[in-house]
Amino acid sequence: MDRKRVPGPELSVAPLVEYPIDHERWTPQQEKRHDPKRQPEDLRPIYLKTGLISQASGSAYIELENTKLACGVYGPRPVKKIGQGFSGMGVLNCDFKFATFACVKRRNNTRQDPQEKELSQILSQALAPAVRLELLPKSVIDVYITVLESDGWGSCLAAAITAASVALAHAGIEMLDLVAGCSASYMQIGPSISSTTTETSSSSGAGNPITPQIQIFMDADTEEEKYEQGAIVLAYMPSLNEVTHLLQNGKAEGPIINQSVEHCMEACNKVYAVMHHALLESMKESKDA
Repeated sequence: MDRKRVPGPELSVAPLVEYPIDHERWTPQQEKRHDPKRQPEDLRPIYLKTGLISQASGSAYIELENTKLACGVYGPRPVKKIGQGFSGMGVLNCDFKFATFACVKRRNNTRQDPQEKELSQILSQALAPAVRLELLPKSVIDVYITVLESDGWGSCLAAAITAASVALAHAGIEMLDLVAGCSASYMQIGPSISSTTTETSSSSGAGNPITPQIQIFMDADTEEEKYEQGAIVLAYMPSLNEVTHLLQNGKAEGPIINQSVEHCMEACNKVYAVMHHALLESMKESKDA
């Protein structure tokens, strides 16, 4: 820095950063989550509102505490690609994008990164079985998701599925059923694997070995996802009792995965009631207007 042109202050004071005295880093414990108000099977409170984007055919805004995103649906409209022949099925295009300020690490605002492209494809696969694309030949439906704040990768994807389904219904597009999304994470509770093997070898076969427990946390946030051994995201149509998409990562035994799927299906039924209420409220507002 050129001090002749840009003189600095004569005196400077270091900033004071105060941390709470009782600040402790959260670690996974049985029946205790990062949010002490929630039990392992509880979801975060959901706020869902339609009609946020006036220029779109249908729109929805969803908020789960620190997870906030907006969805806009445009179409159906004719395909404008030159050289594309007649298609008896409509096309569902999904665009998933994080805002620049949505995550702790600043995101690129110009183009999609590989994670956003993957989430766009997953979102399209989760919604396509519920939309009557056979009734929209040579047409395209564009779904745009913008994440304003992200608090958990799984919950963000599940919220995008829920908001996109409500936005499609708000746009008047014929669907077989609404698609509700839910996520679940499973993590080890109790002693770690290394400590378990150490205690077992030191006991020299005396006593029963300590076996770690696996706890399922529904709708995990970012802090809880740091300790997860695996997670699933389920897209489910409650009225038809059909799963449109299931995404699983990490390692887990079959019974744990089956239990996670059952918990997600029960949670989707609760989310389904919120989706119905939001659509009914939008119909009442349109009638009053």
